[in-house]
Parts: sequence; C-alpha cells; structure tokens
Amino acid sequence: MHATGHGPGRKGGFFTRLRERIVALSRSKHAHAALIGVSVVDGSVLPVPPFALLVPMVLAEPKKWFRYATSGTIASFIGGLIGYLLGHLAMLGIASAFQIDTEVPLRFAALGIDTTLRGALTDHFWMLALLCSILPTPFKVVAIGSGLVGVGLPEFMIASLIGRTVRMYGIGFACAFFGEHASRWFKVKV
Repeated sequence: MHATGHGPGRKGGFFTRLRERIVALSRSKHAHAALIGVSVVDGSVLPVPPFALLVPMVLAEPKKWFRYATSGTIASFIGGLIGYLLGHLAMLGIASAFQIDTEVPLRFAALGIDTTLRGALTDHFWMLALLCSILPTPFKVVAIGSGLVGVGLPEFMIASLIGRTVRMYGIGFACAFFGEHASRWFKVKV
C-alpha cells in the first residue's frame, strides 16, 4: 500500500473511483435503472449525485432528456423522503436520549424574536431545504437535516419536489441543448 492508502496503479480515492464507476455505468444497458437507484439512495446515503449518470446519459441520447429528468426527479424525491425519515428518527432518538426540550423559549426583544428553539429551527428551514435542493449541495444533507430539525413533512416535500425538479430538468435540458459545453458547467467527465 502506498502512503495514500491505495494499492499500486489506482488513481484517486474511494469517491473518485466510485464516481468513475457510475459514469461508466451510464454507458451500459442498465443506465436508466441505475439512474433511478442512485437517485433514490442519493437522498439518504450515497456520496455520488445522480448527475454523474444523468449528464452522460443525456449527452449520449439527447432526445431522452425529459424521460431521464422525470425518472431522476421522482426517484430523488422518494430518496429524500427516506432521508427525511432517517433524520426524523435520529431526532427522536437524540431528543429522547439527551432529554432535549425543543419548546425552550427564545426571546430577543431587541431583534423582535419571540419563539421556541423548535420554531427557530423549523419556521424558515424549508426555504433552506428548497435552496439546497437546487444548488449542488448533497441532497442527503438536506433531507436528513430537514427531518433532524423537524421541518414539517409537507413543507419538506414541497421544497424538495420543486428543488429536485428544477435541478434535474435544468441539467437535463442544458445537456440536451448545449451538449458537451454543458457537461463542463456541471464538472462531470464523460
């Protein structure tokens, strides 16, 4: 083993090799199923975004961009719900184990703040979930974090559905209509 922890002849770390395998999978006959699977687990555990599959798939078959974006959006939404549930279960366990009372009042008269800890975490967190669903933020962080801080499920669902739709369709459209130039914007090597 080298000092980097990799055997001879191996380039990059674990995540680099995983990304390379996923991009290679995008060229296989199972690419569409892989896109769906990766999109689902992206909301909870997988460190490689579904765009590593979506970009090369759309570049290879631009006329199918809408189909791929739709599948990716639906699957990512389902994965987000799984991540949200994991975060919610973790929140219940942490609150119970450490006897955390989230209804502790927070009052800052000078700033006009009169809420509870739970209110401060949840009142506007869904907007952060929306923003982070669009931006290149790991979706699992958004999903698990939303469940962890207690964002309402309807608010999370709306934010993630809008965010994932914008992101998937935006990337799919850009790759279909701008081709290889778009792949450089998204930093996916094909």
